[in-house]
Amino acid sequence: MAKDKQKKKDKDDWDTGVVIAPMNGDELPKFRRMAYLNRAKRPPKGERPKSDLTKKEKRALYRAGFAAMLPQLAVIIAGFGIVAVLLYFWLK
Repeated sequence: MAKDKQKKKDKDDWDTGVVIAPMNGDELPKFRRMAYLNRAKRPPKGERPKSDLTKKEKRALYRAGFAAMLPQLAVIIAGFGIVAVLLYFWLK
């Protein structure tokens, strides 16, 4: 009987124990949920296996990635340039 009274006294007056929003990860979008679920299984950075690529191959991979993104970057910069020129002539 004394334990029940002690449990009741430990709770705050406003805490009824009702769960309004369960935070178990089901409310997350699918891509985020997968990232959070796999995070615990992933080994720490120091324990991950080293890549078998040489420096030359890594540089080639980075260069190819940047070359693939370059046309998109050029279109974005050109778009900002066109908007800047239009704003210049409009506000002149």
